[in-house]
Amino acid sequence: MSYKIPYERLMFFKQKIGVDPKVQAALQLHAPLLAAHKEEFAAYFEEIFGNIEQTRPYLEVQNYPGQLQKIWMKWFEELFSNEIDHSFLDKVWRSGLTHVRINLDHRYVNLGYCLAKRFCREIIEKELPQHDKANVHEAVEKTLDLCLLIETDAVITSTFQCDSEVIKGVTHQIRNPIMIIGANMMRLKRNGSTPFESASQTYDTVLSESRRMEKLVSDVSTYNEIFHAPSKWTQISLHQELKRAVENCRILYSLSSLDLQIGFARRDINVLGNPEEIQLLLQHLLENAFEGVDPDNPVISIQTSPDPGTPKFALIEIFNTGKLAHAEEVETLFTPFYSTKTAGTGMGLSIARAVVQKIKGSVDLQAVPGGVICLVALPRGKS
Repeated sequence: MSYKIPYERLMFFKQKIGVDPKVQAALQLHAPLLAAHKEEFAAYFEEIFGNIEQTRPYLEVQNYPGQLQKIWMKWFEELFSNEIDHSFLDKVWRSGLTHVRINLDHRYVNLGYCLAKRFCREIIEKELPQHDKANVHEAVEKTLDLCLLIETDAVITSTFQCDSEVIKGVTHQIRNPIMIIGANMMRLKRNGSTPFESASQTYDTVLSESRRMEKLVSDVSTYNEIFHAPSKWTQISLHQELKRAVENCRILYSLSSLDLQIGFARRDINVLGNPEEIQLLLQHLLENAFEGVDPDNPVISIQTSPDPGTPKFALIEIFNTGKLAHAEEVETLFTPFYSTKTAGTGMGLSIARAVVQKIKGSVDLQAVPGGVICLVALPRGKS
């Protein structure tokens, strides 16, 4: 989803909070002294959020050691030394979008800003001359208040737009089958003595469209629950969940000549997440592979391994001998309600993306020689 940053509104917030040239000058004058504490600040955040059950997992699943700490250090340093212009507002607003994407409870974002104020207050009291303290206290508080307001604006905008897009999508997707059902029922009504074969085809169409609407409602409900429910970080056996999803797909899709190749890592890999959501993720990705496989050469391969690039993650590779529709616009395939299948709801890959983003993983589709590969990275638990 793309968002237009509301600079006019953010500048209005800046004006009303009182972040004026005088405030910025007070900050920039003492920026070197405050920024010198960036490493101490990052350690302070790490200790506090590492001891909170709901936020600890975000520290444990970093792409590389110290990633978050470096982000916090950079943020703390730039907070004082950069002019609060469009570029600054852009960075803060986009950080709000990131927090929505990974489903970080906004109450902990609020807590972070409160803790940052406390940290700065202690530095100011210890190290600044008495005659500068009041002005710098005011400048820091106004700047952090503005940042929190910008973050909140991004969260509200993102959540509202997501909900609005889902509602519009549901309206559009349900309108089509209802029109088809209505047209078929009117045809039966007009032709009082419709031949059995023709009536049977009409009934099949009505039933098919009814099932599509039922599945659409179920998928939208699932997507909404994933998007709004708090994150869970349970230890889950990846191989066990994959086996269950494979068996479900074998039942759903009768591909008698299917060549299913499974190459699991020697040792089972534990991943972190909500068990129900991980199962949904694997189920939808495997269904996508089963539905997209070339019927004349049905080969599906499922491989697991520790991610060689980021040891904190597990890698799943799902290959099928199908074709990737619109390979140049892969992101479109993850958009809610976009489907290349006649009876599809267009929610399967959207649900999968929502699950992996919630646990700081990733999912991608790529066209490769002979077919399509889906690459999934999930945060690893303890083996």
